[in-house]
Amino acid sequence: MIQEIYTKQLEAILFSVNQYSDDILNSWILKIENSIDETTQQDTISTKLNKLLSYNSSLNSIFICDSVDGVAVLNYFSTQDSTASGFRTKIEKVLPQNSELIQQLISYKKNGFQKIVRLPYSGQESEDYQCLIFITENKSRAFRIVGFMIDPELFVQDLVGPRLQVIARDQFILCVFNKSQTAPLYSTQPLDSLTARSETLIKDFWQFPDYSLGIRTSGSSLQKVIDERTNTSLLLLISLDVILIIAVILVFRNVKKEVQLAQNKADFVSNVSHEIRTPLALISMFAETLEMGRVKSEEKKQEYYGIISKETHRLSGIVNKILNFSQTEANKKTLNIEPISLNKSIQDVLTTYDFHLKNKGFEYSFEKMDELFVKADKEAFVEIIINLIDNAIKYSEDKKRIEISTGLENTYGYVAVKDQGIGISSMDQKHIFDKFYRVSSGDLAKSKGTGLGLSLVKQLIEAQQGKITVSSSPGNGSLFTLYFPLSPN
Repeated sequence: MIQEIYTKQLEAILFSVNQYSDDILNSWILKIENSIDETTQQDTISTKLNKLLSYNSSLNSIFICDSVDGVAVLNYFSTQDSTASGFRTKIEKVLPQNSELIQQLISYKKNGFQKIVRLPYSGQESEDYQCLIFITENKSRAFRIVGFMIDPELFVQDLVGPRLQVIARDQFILCVFNKSQTAPLYSTQPLDSLTARSETLIKDFWQFPDYSLGIRTSGSSLQKVIDERTNTSLLLLISLDVILIIAVILVFRNVKKEVQLAQNKADFVSNVSHEIRTPLALISMFAETLEMGRVKSEEKKQEYYGIISKETHRLSGIVNKILNFSQTEANKKTLNIEPISLNKSIQDVLTTYDFHLKNKGFEYSFEKMDELFVKADKEAFVEIIINLIDNAIKYSEDKKRIEISTGLENTYGYVAVKDQGIGISSMDQKHIFDKFYRVSSGDLAKSKGTGLGLSLVKQLIEAQQGKITVSSSPGNGSLFTLYFPLSPN
């Protein structure tokens, strides 16, 4: 396909060059006809034709053959006296021998066609010059033969050559050959010594059958160009296939992620509805019981008041967690980063949470390192620790123990929170920090929740230029490690 397209392109270029040569010859014909028709004075005709000859070095001579009372009269014009008499003698001899060709040209002229043809003649000069003839009609409606002698080599070099350079540019090499010689007469590439057989495509000049025009690609053969383009196309196709495969994989992953996110959102709505409905139902039930005066003993009243207060705090915690997540997700949560004491901040949380932990039957230990100051937002820090403690409480069954420790690693101070709970599989560890994600199977799926806790923890700690890691396996508990940048003060 490439070869066919290329060949058609080359043929179009050759057609253009031949057409350009014809246009030059036709312009000469027009000038000769105008010079003859404008005046009948021989001196004026001679002046105009000699002027045309002087402007075109490849044009050797012009002749006009009239018929007066049946006798042919040949008027010959030339600026080169050395060849003029020889050519004139040959033309006077050759014209009668080609009467059939001349009659055919006259027939074309009668039918409104102007045709120029090569007049065949033999002799030493024929190797260097071409004789072209055409028919004109004078004012008295008489036909006459007009012709000119052309030096094809000068014609190519002076007139056709510049046109070839414009067409070729840096894409092709255009050459003109004399069929009797091997080296090119003219080439758009300097010092081009290739023969006509090396050309990709060769066509004859329309008006100079002894000369041919060759064209080939610059720097390489057409087959080499085809091979190079084929290799390039294959490489591009393979690259495109790889890109498409990667794109399909990425799209599939994104679609899968979006589907999972949609499912997680649906689960989140379901879980949050359940989490909120439970405390609301208890608050409503005990408040209604107290309002109707059905509780007689003060001790029972205090118990119900305590349940209402506890469930209110629980409800507030759920709402606050959702609001905090929403603010953090929208980058609307303003953090006040300042140096805080790592050990003191954790101790304050444990002091506040001591009753809650013991009430749930948990033991805890706190292993402190030397005094460490880290850069963090105190409220966000407390919220992160409470979230991890709540998770430890929620997902611990038989072994109710939490171990908290602090330490130093490179330029970070860290807090490690370890529980003896049910653990997390390696597959679920990749997603536990995704928003709305909850494990869909196993023991973890039994506990209700919003699926926002760990996602909120990660967002808050990353907003403080920190990081979080997890190490866990099913049945062996979980270890969450929080890293905060050290404070220089």
